[in-house]
Amino acid sequence: MLVAAGLVTLALAVRQVHKLKAELREVEAKAGQVADELAALPPEMDPALGSGARHVISVEILNLFELAHKESVFTRPLTALTPRLLRDVVHRRIIARVRESLDDQGVRADVRLHRAP
Repeated sequence: MLVAAGLVTLALAVRQVHKLKAELREVEAKAGQVADELAALPPEMDPALGSGARHVISVEILNLFELAHKESVFTRPLTALTPRLLRDVVHRRIIARVRESLDDQGVRADVRLHRAP
C-alpha cells in the first residue's frame, strides 16, 4: 500500500514537472518575442550597458564554419558531429586574435564572448 502511494505521488510530481517545463518554454518564447519587438539587448549584456557613457562594440561571426574549414581539413566531419564544440573552439581562437590585434595597436580592451539566445 505504501509503495503504491509513493508511486502515485511520484507520478503526480513528474506530471507537475512536465507542466512547469512546458509553461517555462511558453514564457521564454513570449519573452523572446517581446524582446525582439523592443529590439532589446540580450540579458547578459543589458546590465553592463545601461544608459551611461560606456559604449560596447558587438560583433557576430556569420561564417563560423567556413573559418573553421579554412583552418583544417579535419573540421568538416567535426561540423556534423560536434558543431557546438567546434563553434566554441573557433570563437576562442577569434577572441585571441582580436585581443592580440588590438594589443598590437595599443588598444586596451576587454574582449569577451556573450552567448545569444
